[in-house]
Amino acid sequence: MKAYTLKEDKDSGELHLFEGDMLPNDPKYKCNSVSKSICKKMNKSENKGNRFSCATEQEAREKIAKIGRKVCGTCVSH
Repeated sequence: MKAYTLKEDKDSGELHLFEGDMLPNDPKYKCNSVSKSICKKMNKSENKGNRFSCATEQEAREKIAKIGRKVCGTCVSH
């Protein structure tokens, strides 16, 4: 199952969505994520902190809707 993590860019403060996979057999980590955001404009290394992690698609949609325009429009449109 897909997992979504919302990370904050340490320079711009913009929020970007990262896609990954749930890891049901790993007790330490619930999910992983790729090194580039969905829009390809942010690397994991530019992360100031996560707003949420390991969310399902529906959970991510609901949380992003509450946050609003601070989230990258390209990432959201995915």
